[in-house]
Amino acid sequence: PPGGLRPGPPAVITPEGILFIYNSKNKWCDYGRNGKCERGENDPTIPPGTYSAGQVLLSLDDPTQVVHRTYQSFFKPEMQYEKTGQVANVCFLEGLAYYRGEWLLYYGTADSKIAVAKWPDPTANARL
Repeated sequence: PPGGLRPGPPAVITPEGILFIYNSKNKWCDYGRNGKCERGENDPTIPPGTYSAGQVLLSLDDPTQVVHRTYQSFFKPEMQYEKTGQVANVCFLEGLAYYRGEWLLYYGTADSKIAVAKWPDPTANARL
């Protein structure tokens, strides 16, 4: 459904809990100027209608319990190829892989391209 949550990459089990990354479309408010919401119904850091990603951490002991959740997008369109394309302002996270000491996050951009974001694992050298 428009504005609803969509699944991202498979969940990752961490010592802190079960991490889910999800995609969603930032809400458009009919009452606000240019669709901006004024009552906390959307992420104010990105334009209404933008597809971005959030995270939720669930308890390892009881996966029905939320330990922590992001309330603003942790991954959002910033590069030109994420902002312009077949559908503007889209980052849609789909795949996550750990490879050679880095996390690789694969995502669709503006419904036109596929990209990868890389994050080094700060604990990788400690495990060698």
